[in-house]
Amino acid sequence: MTPAQPERRAGHAALACVAASVALVAVTGLLGPSAAAPPLPGRGPHPPYWIAADPSPWLVTGLLLAAVGAGAAGLLLGLRALDRGWRPTPRRLLAGSVLAVAAVALVPPMGSADHLVYAAYGRIAALGGSPYIETPRQLAERSDPVGRAVEAPWQDAPSIYGPLGTAEQWLAARLGGESPHAIVWWLTLFGAAAFGVTGWLLQRLAGPDEQDRARAALLWSLNPLLLFVAVNGAHIDTFGVVWAVAALLAVRRPTVPGAVAAGVLVALACAVKLSFGLVVLALAWALRRHPARLAGLLLGGLVVGALAYLPVGLSAFNQLRTVSRLVSFGSAWRAVVGLFEALLGEPAARTLISLLAWALLAVVARALARGLPWPRRYPDGERTALEATRAAAILGFAWLLTAPYTLPWYDVIAWAPFAVLAASWYDRLLVLRTAVLAAGYVPGRVVPLPDPLGPLTMGVRGVLGPAVGLALLALVLLPRRVTRR
Repeated sequence: MTPAQPERRAGHAALACVAASVALVAVTGLLGPSAAAPPLPGRGPHPPYWIAADPSPWLVTGLLLAAVGAGAAGLLLGLRALDRGWRPTPRRLLAGSVLAVAAVALVPPMGSADHLVYAAYGRIAALGGSPYIETPRQLAERSDPVGRAVEAPWQDAPSIYGPLGTAEQWLAARLGGESPHAIVWWLTLFGAAAFGVTGWLLQRLAGPDEQDRARAALLWSLNPLLLFVAVNGAHIDTFGVVWAVAALLAVRRPTVPGAVAAGVLVALACAVKLSFGLVVLALAWALRRHPARLAGLLLGGLVVGALAYLPVGLSAFNQLRTVSRLVSFGSAWRAVVGLFEALLGEPAARTLISLLAWALLAVVARALARGLPWPRRYPDGERTALEATRAAAILGFAWLLTAPYTLPWYDVIAWAPFAVLAASWYDRLLVLRTAVLAAGYVPGRVVPLPDPLGPLTMGVRGVLGPAVGLALLALVLLPRRVTRR
């Protein structure tokens, strides 16, 4: 046995786990509407496809938990194999990614009913209304099939997404008409395409080294957890992150026009979802020693941001106050929200948690700055991109760990920059974080589940999720020494 064979076998085992995870997601979707996959009225000859097998909640939950477990195992095995010398061909990994994306995109979205409310927002906009003011319930009251398809808990929620996100939803609705099935297909297609483009941009950001490019392909393009929660789930986050990664690539040009381009691109990311403002901070930090380029970044961003939000006005921010007071089941803050509310009352407790979360983000970001490794060395003149990428990883991961409201598909904001950093133990922490939250939101729909499945799934979401979140915070806050390359 040659020295390279054990690493190669571990790499092949990793790819087998990834393939199994993708296959399990695809098979579950093919079974049709279930506790994981909401019905899609207005079915046409195009994707997503299913066979209407009426699977039980137990079956779909078991299949998707197995998919999450296999996906996490594949990532951990792949990271270990890469650390020990496995040298997969990046092009083959990317080719496998194309097949994997197709497999999960051609079946109905699972894990939530968010895609149906996206469709409703697009339909409202396509009919000339404002999704920032009008709700899906109001659309449904007009007997619109897209509005009637929206499920709990989103019927009375106006949009919280930016104008570019709304534009994507509007285009899907224009192309899909009054068919929820067609609109969701277009949304899935846009998200899958954005995911693929992001993978291509990360290949460029990773540089010419094949080992670095293989890591980027494994952690993004062939990441089975993201293929399930982000691509199959048709979440808008995949459409936002592509602009943020493009901004990180644009800032590699050590010129003022390069900084302006980065500002324009990151503003477009924020016009999809405001949480990508963390990447603005990362870029500004990287350019802090270059006043002219920093001014170009801010000018480009402010102009495009103003132009994007001008047509929709301040109504685009109406829901931010409400959302800022939410605490999700999987958040580490879930462990203390009950105590805080008992002592202070709900309004004061939620306000205090929001303030503490921002303070804790700063503390966690500082701890990550001491321990998170740098990307592999870029050619001369590209240190700005190196700093921006690392800062984006620090802020993204810190936000995921400290935000009161957090969901597994939000993790794209950290996975993208992590994919081009040097290997570290934080990779495993991010795998654990995404896997536990993904498992916690299986099967996903807000529908009654049989006993004891209902209590079990809520236990994973509301007990295991916060416990793992607290453990990850403790591990990150342990002193670590940064690795420079």
